[in-house]
Amino acid sequence: MRDFYGKTYRYNYRTIGVCNTLTDGVYMIAYPTTGGHKRMKGLPLFGSKEEAQKALDEFARAKMLPEVRG
Repeated sequence: MRDFYGKTYRYNYRTIGVCNTLTDGVYMIAYPTTGGHKRMKGLPLFGSKEEAQKALDEFARAKMLPEVRG
């Protein structure tokens, strides 16, 4: 797994963002762990990075999450 795509946000004490899954072409909203990334439960998997980022942005707006810069 790689770094996050697009914008990331601070959720509780974690940084969350869009990343790929082990399945090619499937993306998730997750937070980093020592072994890679862990999907946030309650949020679905997505067929594109753009779709996942849109869902993350909406989630962050609803929860008033601060964006993580740089």
